[in-house]
Amino acid sequence: MTLGLIVLQVGGGIRASVPALVASSTPFAKGVLLVLVVLSVYSWAVIWNRHRLYSRVESADKFFLGAFRRLQPSADCRLVCEQHPQSLLSRVALAGQRALDQHPPGAANTRALRYEIALRAMDRSSSDEAAHLERHVGFLATTGSVSPFIGLMGTVWGVMISFLNIGAQGSASLVVVAPGIAEALIATVAGLAAAIPAVVGYNHFLGRLRDLTNSTGQFASEFLDRRLGGNEG
Repeated sequence: MTLGLIVLQVGGGIRASVPALVASSTPFAKGVLLVLVVLSVYSWAVIWNRHRLYSRVESADKFFLGAFRRLQPSADCRLVCEQHPQSLLSRVALAGQRALDQHPPGAANTRALRYEIALRAMDRSSSDEAAHLERHVGFLATTGSVSPFIGLMGTVWGVMISFLNIGAQGSASLVVVAPGIAEALIATVAGLAAAIPAVVGYNHFLGRLRDLTNSTGQFASEFLDRRLGGNEG
């Protein structure tokens, strides 16, 4: 939103004041701009929040995985998990360890059965954690989809105002047409300025989420192979 206003200021030179055009615009146009500003501000807040969260999780996963691989295959990993609370893999490993503890080796609990039970527990934990990481990311997709149309609505309104001014004053001079057209262009730029960062952020976070969820699936197999040596038995 701010970037769009700066572009308009630069393009129009000192004779065109965007704040003055916004101040003199109709209440409907101001409402459209206000909606776009709210969408843009919230989108940037989501982008900043998710970026920080994913960075912490990725860093914690890296340190946890190194610590986990240094353990003996039969060692209890709960202490290592508790030392890395930000790690997605540590929470998945903890779910698997608890499932194994609840089903100790025995005649009824074969190695294959314990493997399957622990794998399902880790899959559930991975799904829950992924749902937590995906929170608010969908809002970016919504903003990217609807913002151009909201801006287009303001554009159509500005063009309509221009035609109304032409009809009322009986003149198609630049003085009559320019305010409505400028108002329309401001709405267009505002819609694009809100949509473009949201779409870029959504696609970026979608890729990072996919990498995180893929890593949990690979880690689950590694965890159970170290603990049980496979699913046969």
